[in-house]
Amino acid sequence: MSTGTMDPEPNPEPIGNSAFGAGAGGDPNLDVERDSDVPISTQIYWQLAYKIESGRLQPGERLWPVRELGAALRVNPNTIRAVYRRLADSGYVNSRHGAGTVVADRTAHRRRPEALGGIVSEMLRRAAQAGFTPDEVAAAAYAAATERKRPGERVHVLFAECTTADAGYDAERLNHEFAGQIEAEGTLLDEIPERLERFHYDLVATTTFHADEAQALVGGRVPVVAMLVGPGYMELVHEISALPEGSRVGVVCASERGTDNIAETLAIAGTKGVEIVSATIADEERLTLVDRTADIILMSREAIVHKLDQQVHRPERVREWSYEFDPAGLELLRRAIERAGASRRKPEVAAAAV
Repeated sequence: MSTGTMDPEPNPEPIGNSAFGAGAGGDPNLDVERDSDVPISTQIYWQLAYKIESGRLQPGERLWPVRELGAALRVNPNTIRAVYRRLADSGYVNSRHGAGTVVADRTAHRRRPEALGGIVSEMLRRAAQAGFTPDEVAAAAYAAATERKRPGERVHVLFAECTTADAGYDAERLNHEFAGQIEAEGTLLDEIPERLERFHYDLVATTTFHADEAQALVGGRVPVVAMLVGPGYMELVHEISALPEGSRVGVVCASERGTDNIAETLAIAGTKGVEIVSATIADEERLTLVDRTADIILMSREAIVHKLDQQVHRPERVREWSYEFDPAGLELLRRAIERAGASRRKPEVAAAAV
């Protein structure tokens, strides 16, 4: 990715072939509110970033040339140039002299933007009912996000897992278990570095299966707590390891990363002579193969949510790949929470003594 000086007049391919699909002087499908407290450059950046995250702008598509977009929006070209540079710095686009600005491939960074869009739409709807303007909502959201970058009264815990459903579900379980003491949020393992960069967390928690990976991703910035899981989960692992050689185990998860993690866990548990047949929840061909050939089918929490367990023949083969935290794991986290709270209070005590 290049983030150097942008070409104010990129290679002039027809505007009709640009990402916005509009001719010269046409509508780029961006809104600029000149009486808003949000700077115009930020308005344009947010809209373009959302279009890329949501897939409205696909990898390889070219954005409008700087001067043409500036003219269409009646904005100084230097403002557009600054927006494009900011998009490049954030990894949304690639810009090369003479080639223009094109959308980068962000497949590994996609985080269900349609879900975020739904949350935002609902927030705006409810705010409008209460008499608040979009600018007031944006200002409140920005202020709240800024607050999250600083330590609060409660210990901030980031719970990391290999699937979105497990991460969110387990974070809520921890919030319930340690009500009033922590604010726990779920995240995918791969997103740990970015979350630590953007927000304040006192510690990262995960299961023992992902402890090494989480330690590497955290890089010593905060403590990592590896939590034990309950015996029910291990009973499922033992059931599979006891299958006769040549048996087939189907693994259904939301992503290939998830299926790989389940297969790795089974291998670590000593499962031998068992063939793994994996499928993601959107791959109908592989799902059919799993249904036709597997002796036991392991389904992630997300697969169960999609009711795939009800779509297989002989559903008695299905086992939910989920777990409960072992009391020892919860106690380990409790001690880490107490240490984090105590270390935060030490500077306050020292300041009071002065």
